Amino acid sequence: MHDGPPTPRLSPDQALDWPGRTATADAVLAAVQRRVHERRRRRQRVTAGVAALALLVAAGMAWVRPFRASHASAGASASTATLTQPTRQLLADGSQIELNGDSQVQVDFSAGIRRVVILRGEAHFEVAHDSARPFVVVAGEVSVRAVGTAFAVSLAPAGVNVLVTDGRVAVDRASVDPVALPVKPIAFVAKGAQVAVAAADLTLHAPPPTVVEVSAPELAERLAWRVPRLEFNDTPLREAVALFNLHGTVRLSLATPALGELRVSGFVRADNSAALLQLLRADYGIEARRGDGGFVLSRPR
Repeated sequence: MHDGPPTPRLSPDQALDWPGRTATADAVLAAVQRRVHERRRRRQRVTAGVAALALLVAAGMAWVRPFRASHASAGASASTATLTQPTRQLLADGSQIELNGDSQVQVDFSAGIRRVVILRGEAHFEVAHDSARPFVVVAGEVSVRAVGTAFAVSLAPAGVNVLVTDGRVAVDRASVDPVALPVKPIAFVAKGAQVAVAAADLTLHAPPPTVVEVSAPELAERLAWRVPRLEFNDTPLREAVALFNLHGTVRLSLATPALGELRVSGFVRADNSAALLQLLRADYGIEARRGDGGFVLSRPR
């Protein structure tokens, strides 16, 4: 039986003052500090995990697996396989445009000029050669002039970025007549280089913007949005393989029809067959051996 004074029932506001009146402030403060420290450590671990996953996805090597592998059955839920790729548009002259996300362009061809206006976002252009009609991309107050080349143009509030993947382009003010080839545009950009043009670069007597060389890894990262991405959600392996063969660079086949019933879930870039094979082995015990024109997948007993 407890002979001391009864412990009072306190409201939440009164409880904040209870440690001071019962000489337990140091103990409570220490406990609170321990809890804060533990929460901070948990947040750091979650943040580190998210950052690592983001790096893997950017590199095309992440395989997100919300489910374990299972064999299809009569009661199995419907599977899904999703292809994500940029919107592609073939123009009348044979040139091609790829749009990143919800980017939007306006095409205006005439007898003397091929003009495309970027209304928002980013686009990559593969220009069909036609020396009689220059190909001009207008983004804000900037124009990019090409004849037969490939390049990406990104329109953002801070300015316009031009990245050349083949050939060479002339970057100038949109107010300059694009039909008359300028003697000296504000910048020439060749394959493997880029230039960022801000509003200040377009003012009279402004120094030309700096053209910067781009390394191969950076170029691949900048244009990673052009690569098809495949997402599987409890998808039979036979369907995943068929979709990968349609959009990937390496052909896969199954050693046995039964293996095609194995269900997989994940997200992978169509151009990263090495990462796909490595992760299929680690997560689902699937081995790959070289066959005619690709790899044969099997699951050793």
